Amino acid sequence: MKRMLIENQVLQLQYKRGYGAWTYHLVIPNTADIPGKWGYLKVSGLIDDYELEEMNLAPRKNRDKIISINKDIRNALGKSAGDTVTVTLYLQTEDW
Repeated sequence: MKRMLIENQVLQLQYKRGYGAWTYHLVIPNTADIPGKWGYLKVSGLIDDYELEEMNLAPRKNRDKIISINKDIRNALGKSAGDTVTVTLYLQTEDW
């Protein structure tokens, strides 16, 4: 079962040097209270017209969760740090 997290929300592509796989990421608003540990929270949806399938929603203690935006996705979108994207995401976890 999928649950809508955000729909057609404009978010800014974040850059944090030395942040590993999450150097480029999106902060997903209103997700701080979703329980789950690393690897448990999967999302799917769209970033602009790019389809995401089963990406990890990375937990952060008492903060909104993030998804990493790798080079392949950034290149397909033609976007980089500071650019905005329109995001629709569904949580694929039934327990929430």
